[in-house]
Amino acid sequence: MNRESYPLVSVLIPAYNRPDTLKIAIDSILDQTYPNIEIIICDDSSDDRVSEMMDSSYSHLPQIRYFKNEQNLFIGNWHKCFDLSSGEYINYLMDDDVFHREKIATMMSYFLRFENITLATSYRQTIDANGEHIPPIYATQRLYREDRVMDGKMLGNYALSHCLNVIGEPTTVLFRKKDLIDRYGFYQGKQYVLLNDMAAWLSLLSKGRAVYITDAMSYFRLHPNQNNETLGANLFSEWLDLMIASREDGFLDRDDLYQMALRSYRDRVGGYPAYAKDIDRIDTILASL
Repeated sequence: MNRESYPLVSVLIPAYNRPDTLKIAIDSILDQTYPNIEIIICDDSSDDRVSEMMDSSYSHLPQIRYFKNEQNLFIGNWHKCFDLSSGEYINYLMDDDVFHREKIATMMSYFLRFENITLATSYRQTIDANGEHIPPIYATQRLYREDRVMDGKMLGNYALSHCLNVIGEPTTVLFRKKDLIDRYGFYQGKQYVLLNDMAAWLSLLSKGRAVYITDAMSYFRLHPNQNNETLGANLFSEWLDLMIASREDGFLDRDDLYQMALRSYRDRVGGYPAYAKDIDRIDTILASL
């Protein structure tokens, strides 16, 4: 089969001030065994280091489309990447993460073999600032011992009831573009910021089946300068908003699951004064069930 016989996959990178790790990320896409990939990079950087690196290293490659934003778009940069993409399938890649070279081929094989798949994810290997493997954190523990195809709501319920993004960061998930009807990070009419990935995953999981792959198909870099370290602690409240909104979409459909989710959230934030209103809100909901 020639390259054009394979569905086009768009890998989207919302870049920001990390030319060194961005280069590693791009090289991991160029090393993919899957033959039909385009790369869209929208650069929200506050300086020219990324644009200079792109000019010197990748300006000769037609499969890479690079755009430098005139002003910082923040979450809008994610939408810009999506709108500029031409692929039937989408995989975001954070500019400090890395793909396994078989990632796209492995995940696409499930979409091509099975019907009604709306999301493919996998175990993700945590790495440090230098790219060395480190032990998993709680959210990145391997979920299963074997690959599996499952009902999307089953995976969504597991994440919601544990108040934990076990599905993965944006780098981890591959999905079909047409299945994400709302903009990335929108769920039930609200744009999520800290949990834009979970919001997108719930939207996708509500529509079909999920694939979980036990091998590490991506590498999640943990380092002191990650964006979510600067977004503000009170944005953790987005978990509670997602739990409540998800009930309207068929998640947490049993009261015991909903109670487990609410109590998991309360356990996570209990003792922090900033979340006093959330605790009151949870107590009111629990009393009504």
